[in-house]
Amino acid sequence: MLLVACAAGGGNAPATPPMTAPAPAAVVTGQQAYARNCLSCHQADGYGVPNMQPAITGGTWVQGEVRALALFVLTGGFNSAERKESDSHNVMPAFRQLPDAELAEILTYIRQKFGKGASPVSAAQVADARASLPAAP
Repeated sequence: MLLVACAAGGGNAPATPPMTAPAPAAVVTGQQAYARNCLSCHQADGYGVPNMQPAITGGTWVQGEVRALALFVLTGGFNSAERKESDSHNVMPAFRQLPDAELAEILTYIRQKFGKGASPVSAAQVADARASLPAAP
């Protein structure tokens, strides 16, 4: 059965709200992985805990080059001059234990949510960054 409605009053019918596109799967699973691995320090809003963990919302690492961000998260940022000059007192752990696909989903989520819609991250990009690291001790 096909029903067709027509507003006959010169356009006085209430406006239909625009349809919302579903979130890409990588963002949804990235949000779940973020909740498991990052939320307690960086918080749901990405602003971190003052004087403890830094904000990632709008941060240059989040919006910047994918390879640099992946390396930062894989290593915990231990070699970063920015990290050494931070007001945050807790050091982020290295996340080398996460599979490339899961880390790509987290990075895609944070780039979309906290990085002003920055481009998605692929597992291949994370794998490429990981391959440039020295072997883990």
